[in-house]
Amino acid sequence: MPNLKWSHLNNLQLGRYAEYYAKMDFASYGYQVFSSEVDDHGEDFIARMPRGRFIKVQVKSISFPKSTYTFLKEKHFDPNQDIFTFT
Repeated sequence: MPNLKWSHLNNLQLGRYAEYYAKMDFASYGYQVFSSEVDDHGEDFIARMPRGRFIKVQVKSISFPKSTYTFLKEKHFDPNQDIFTFT
């Protein structure tokens, strides 16, 4: 059973845990998950949908009660970006 006391984790540890959790969740739905060795393009990983389409994933995490406010600038996220297919 995982330790659910997040307050002792530093930001890097919490972020890494959230990223692994997201990867496991995608995998549980049948996605193939591809990780990069270097996060230099703003994506934490790429997930391939069961029908062959790919999505780029950026994971963000926050620890409560350490933080009670989250602000993400809209310019960093494009909810209208199309999912693309590699051929």
